[in-house]
Amino acid sequence: MLRSLSASAAGRALLAVGLLLGLARCDWSTTPVEEEALVVEAFLETGRPLPPILLRRTRPLQSGPDSLAARASGAQVTVELDGALYPYEEAPNTPGRYRPATEAVVPPGVPWRLTVRWEGDTARARGETPASIAIGEVCVDVPDAPARAVQVDSLRRDSLDIPADLGYIYPMDVTVQWGGEEAALQPDVNTWVRTQLRPDASTFPSEVVEFFLQPAEVRREEAYPRRGGAHQWQGVYAVPVDSAAAPLPSHNVTTALVRGDTAFATFAQTRTDPDRREPISNVEGGLGIATAVSVDSLVRLVEPGMARCRTASAPSGL
Repeated sequence: MLRSLSASAAGRALLAVGLLLGLARCDWSTTPVEEEALVVEAFLETGRPLPPILLRRTRPLQSGPDSLAARASGAQVTVELDGALYPYEEAPNTPGRYRPATEAVVPPGVPWRLTVRWEGDTARARGETPASIAIGEVCVDVPDAPARAVQVDSLRRDSLDIPADLGYIYPMDVTVQWGGEEAALQPDVNTWVRTQLRPDASTFPSEVVEFFLQPAEVRREEAYPRRGGAHQWQGVYAVPVDSAAAPLPSHNVTTALVRGDTAFATFAQTRTDPDRREPISNVEGGLGIATAVSVDSLVRLVEPGMARCRTASAPSGL
């Protein structure tokens, strides 16, 4: 579910897709293996229609970067959702992309199972769909003045030459509260939530390396503190400016929440691990990720003089 105080309907739809597929950006096809392995990418979202499923195959590095050859075509794909079977079919002119033959909405709190048969191999994944997650309130604290910070050229991070200079930033504290269905207020120990701040930096291209900032986090839902019965989390992002007297540039910031199970959390935590060739997979008989999640996000316009807090139900422009 996605709500916005300032984005268009088309932009909101694209953002919802990005929040999910942004978790799966690793290049599985370059894994240096001798034998081909099936790679699965599937995100079932509570309250949304059954999603497309992407299938690829690993290929040796010496085989070349042929993306079409890396797609797994001709597979048999089925999703079992709360005991009902939903067959998938390969999309025309799009090898490796499979879509449900019949429409169905993913309900909360039901078991699901994915089965993929391809060239004599079978890959499986299963789990339970999470309860819906819903943002209740987002509060943004704007400093009175920018702070000095070290700016690093992120394009030249070699060990012998790290260009850096002193600049100024507004460190922006954002607090989000969320609730949802009854299960959200009494979460299972296997329920995890990924929180993330996504500022639109198109108006202020940033080279600030956010060592001390906290734009995203993944942890068990029960570990987040509560306030008035709702969970809450505080994150920080930086807005660079030219001088100590510069005003805060107007911009949008998206607060995003994704609720999932342990498999989702493990994947999200290991996808950026530099010591790993690929994130930890939950797919039996293959690689990749197949999981069920619930998503909510809210876009706020941040500018001088704005109200500190907005509820998710607040009308656009307030």
